[in-house]
Order: sequence, then C-alpha cells, then structure tokens
Amino acid sequence: MTYWQEKVAVVTGASQGFGKVLAARLIQNGCHVVMVARDSEKLERAAAEIDPEGKLSTAIPTDVTNDDSVVALFEEVRRQPGRLDALFNIAGMSSRGMVCETSIDDFLLSFDLNVLSTVRCVQAARPLLEQSRGHIVNMGSLASKSASKFIGPYATSKFALAGLNHQLRLELGESGIHVMLVCPGPIARDDAGQRYADQTDGLPDSARKPGAGVKVKSIDPATLADTILKGCEKRQTEIVWPGKARLLFAIAQLSGAWGDWVLRRFTSS
Repeated sequence: MTYWQEKVAVVTGASQGFGKVLAARLIQNGCHVVMVARDSEKLERAAAEIDPEGKLSTAIPTDVTNDDSVVALFEEVRRQPGRLDALFNIAGMSSRGMVCETSIDDFLLSFDLNVLSTVRCVQAARPLLEQSRGHIVNMGSLASKSASKFIGPYATSKFALAGLNHQLRLELGESGIHVMLVCPGPIARDDAGQRYADQTDGLPDSARKPGAGVKVKSIDPATLADTILKGCEKRQTEIVWPGKARLLFAIAQLSGAWGDWVLRRFTSS
C-alpha cells in the first residue's frame, strides 16, 4: 500500500504535458485524482487515456483564471469525493520575447495564469486541506530563482510565484498544511524547440530552445513526477532540478554581476 493509496488530489493543467503525467503517476499509486483543465474535450480524452475504467479519476473542466469557476470546482470536490489531501498547481504558461516589446496585456495574462490561479485554488482548497493536513505543490521553474534573456513575462511571474509560495509556507505551516515549490529546468516534451516559433522573430536561435538555451539536460517528466510525490511524503519545502543550479542561485545572491556571468556561461548565446 503506497502513501497515496485512497488519497484525493486535485491536479490543474491535467489535460496535457506534465500535469497529465503527474495525474497518471498519482493514479498508478492508488490516488483518486480530480483532473482539472479548461478544455473539456481534451480533459476527457486525457482522463480516458490514463484511467480507462474511470475508477480513480474525475474530470472537472475549470478555468483557473476565473474566480467563480474555481469556487465551483472545490464545492464539487467538497460534495464528492468529500475530502482533499493534495493540491497540485501545475497549470501555467511560458513565453518568449523582450520585456520592452511585450504588451502589458501579455504580462497580465502570464501573471494571472502563473500566479493568481494558484492564489484562487489555494484560497478555495484551504479548508479541506486543513482537515487532512495535506499538501500544496506549486509548479515553479529555474526561472523562479534566476531569470534569463528572452523569456518575456515568464520569469517575472515565476519569481512572484516563489514569493507567494514562501508566504503560504509561513502562513499555513501552523495549520499542518505542507507547502512545496518545484523548480525544474526544461521538461522533455515532443514539441521542444518548435513551440515558440511564432514568438521568436528577431530573437537569437537560442530563444527557441528549451529553457531559452540554458545548458541543462531535459528532465524526464515521469521521473520528475515521482520525485515530487516523494517530496510530498517527506514534506520537503522545495525541489530544484538540476541540483547544481543551487550554486548559481547562491552566487547570484552574493553578487548580481557574478550571477549574470555564470548564467551567460551556462546559456547558449
């Protein structure tokens, strides 16, 4: 019997990418997963793929950028299955572009999906998580700790998410809720190198690459999912992958100039 057996988790962004992989891993560990995404058809297909018999999944189409939609989601969770042991805030968006050439609307869109969606979900889920002394996992990035060029509003929003996570950890710790930030490098995916083609006109070729050219190996999503689930069991506060990136973060805290130099050495020009 695994730690996750008979527990209940909400996973946002579960219709594709890493959210779908994480949902599948939870189901394989015997957890009932409430799969959340905006596109109902894509969500239903994902649920049917990873849980063909439909015994351990519930698909609830939800727009996490909409207050009423999020409230309705957790009201439904409260009714059935009636408990919540973990909230995985995976939904988010990445982008490419120069800050001075990115519209305020695009900044607002990124901030809403990468930060405020987490606020909405945490606020709505907190009463249930207090009852279970459960987990909140927020999906950050290496860009939550160190910005690189050409990623537009992404680093801005992911830095904000790191600050939000820290505050949640301090505020909710006494209630027994475990809060963890996950800061991975580029996660392996089929469309790596092509997904930003329409955003990189006039930018160096490195801007098209995973991580905007950061010289780290792509992470296997299934392995990352297992690491996150183990991190919950151990109630870790943070996961940074690759671990060597912590050295860059430490250097940047000592000296911004040194940190920028190291970042340039580990980023394709």
